[in-house]
Amino acid sequence: MGNILPRSNHSRSVPEINQIELDQERREKLIDFYLSTDTRSIDRLHIYHFIRGYLFQSSFSSPIEDKLVGGGCKVLDIGCGSGTWLLDLSSKYKNSNFFGIDINPIFPQRIKPNNLEFIEADVTHGLSFHDDEFDFTHVENMSLIFTPDQWDLVLSELVRVTKPGGYIEIGGRRNGYVGDGPIFRKISDTLWASCSKRNVDTNLIYNLDSRLKLQPNIGKVHRIEKDLIVGPNGDKIGLIFQDLVYSYFVSEMVIKNISEEIGISEEEFEVMIEKDLIEEFKQTSPKCVHVRFWTQKQL
Repeated sequence: MGNILPRSNHSRSVPEINQIELDQERREKLIDFYLSTDTRSIDRLHIYHFIRGYLFQSSFSSPIEDKLVGGGCKVLDIGCGSGTWLLDLSSKYKNSNFFGIDINPIFPQRIKPNNLEFIEADVTHGLSFHDDEFDFTHVENMSLIFTPDQWDLVLSELVRVTKPGGYIEIGGRRNGYVGDGPIFRKISDTLWASCSKRNVDTNLIYNLDSRLKLQPNIGKVHRIEKDLIVGPNGDKIGLIFQDLVYSYFVSEMVIKNISEEIGISEEEFEVMIEKDLIEEFKQTSPKCVHVRFWTQKQL
C-alpha cells in the first residue's frame, strides 16, 4: 500500500513518468482520505461501533461468549482503528486477553485495560503471530480499504492464526443503498468510484462469505444481515446514522476530494450536503444492509 512505482525504465517519456507520479500521489491521497486520523473521524468510529452493536444486539455473533467469560480466551482484531470494539470487550471480559492491529496508531496508547494490547502494523504484509494462536479473530469495517488480493491474504492469515475450534468473524456493510435519492446516490457512487482507483471492489464485502468458504479447514460459514434506514424514516437509529453520514461528508478531506470528483466547487458541495441531502433524507428511505459472517476452524 503506497509503495512508489519503479521509475528506472528509461523507455518511458518524461510525461509518462510524471503521470505515474501524479497517479501514485493521487492514490496515496485517497488512502489517506479513508484512513483519516483526526478527532472527528475517531468519534465517528466510536459511534458506528455502537450503531452496529444496536443493529445486531451484540458486539459479535460467534458463539464464543462462554469462553470469554471463563477467561483465558485470546482475541485478535485486525484493522482495529480507534480500538472501540476491543475496549468494549476487554472491559467486559477481564479474564481474557485482547490484541488489536492497525496501520494507523489512532488507538489509545496509555489509558486502556491491562488485558488489551495494540500493535501498529500493516496486516497486508501478513501477521507476526504463530499458527493456531487465537481463540477468536475478527475484522470489521474494512470494505473500503482492502483490495481483493489483500482480502485473500487477510482471510488466509485469519485462518492460520486461529486455533482449531476457534472462531473467525467478519463484518461490514453493503456499499450501496436501496431506495436512495439522486443526491445521495451521486455522492455515494462518487465515493465508490474513488475506491476503485485503488483497486478496491466495494461490492466484495457483501459476498465475502463465498471467498471465506474457499479457505481450508473451516466449517459452515454463517451469515447474518440487518437493515438500517438512513434518515428520519429509520427512527432514532436512522437519525443517528444520518448524523454520522453528514459528519463524514462535511469533513474537510471529503469536501475537497468528493467535490473535485463530482466537478463542483467546495462551496456548492457543502450546500448539497447541508441543505439538499438532508431534505432528500426526509423524502426517501435509503436502506443500508449490514452483514456479519462467522465460522469455526475445524479440529
